[in-house]
Amino acid sequence: MKRAFSLLLIILSLLTFKNFAFAQQKPERRGLRPEVAACFLLLNFIGNYKRAIEVGREAVQMYPNDPNAHRCLGESYHAIGEFKLALEHMKRAKDLTSNTEDLMYIFNRIGMIYSDMGYLDRALIYYTGSLSLARNLGNRVVEAAVLNNIAGIYYRAGELDKALDYYEESLKLQIDEKEKATTYNNIAIVYSSKGNYQKAVEYFQKAIEIHKISGDKHKVSLGKLNLGDTYRKMKDYEKAEKYILEGLEGVRKVGDKYFEAVGYGYLGLLYRDKGDKKTAKDYLTRAYNLFKSIGAEGKAKEVLSEIQKLENKR
Repeated sequence: MKRAFSLLLIILSLLTFKNFAFAQQKPERRGLRPEVAACFLLLNFIGNYKRAIEVGREAVQMYPNDPNAHRCLGESYHAIGEFKLALEHMKRAKDLTSNTEDLMYIFNRIGMIYSDMGYLDRALIYYTGSLSLARNLGNRVVEAAVLNNIAGIYYRAGELDKALDYYEESLKLQIDEKEKATTYNNIAIVYSSKGNYQKAVEYFQKAIEIHKISGDKHKVSLGKLNLGDTYRKMKDYEKAEKYILEGLEGVRKVGDKYFEAVGYGYLGLLYRDKGDKKTAKDYLTRAYNLFKSIGAEGKAKEVLSEIQKLENKR
């Protein structure tokens, strides 16, 4: 079932989450080499993704057969939207380990990367593998996170009611408020897609407030981007522009190219709705080029389709 063009973004469960949906996947800390431990510290607790990449590269050069070195570097690349590089190192981590718990986290992360790249069938394969391992290990935290991510697949496939069912199942297993915030964000997106914008705003605001309390500025920015696009759909263009610009500024500060592209896409749709086709095309083109550069082919195609619609109207 096809949905109308939309850039509203489901937040996946990272298990730090950088927040969200994204719990935090923690690798076994005992026995980590100092360089690898430093990479995870920069990534998950300090949030300095660029520095984490620098340290991660050094760790991989020093210990090319260390799965945790590749895993941290892969997760760091994913944090800034460099999907091709992220996938390369996460698959290398997968090949270098036979530890069931590590594979549970790695499968989930690979699924997330494929999802962001637009390869939903491949993403679902890895999510299913991670979910099976989580249930076998009795890890309810990871089970909840993966259910959240599977819900995102059904959302993008247009099966909105099925997506809501998976989100509700995930919420029942969640204890951590930050995890719930990610799922609240995603439930809001489903309601927005169903046309229930007031309900969507309610859930977005709920998620944003939790992220503010936890001090996760990155997640606050993502929530503002999605909230702004919802106000666009409600034709409240002043609030829409305010939240989109605030969100865009936040994701730029952390170097998140994927959500920077999303922000440009939101601005393109906003100016399209306001009747400024030229500015709309400029922003959509910036979104398209950035999506292409990081390997997010699925999103790039969606944006290109919107650009072509604008050109045909002209």
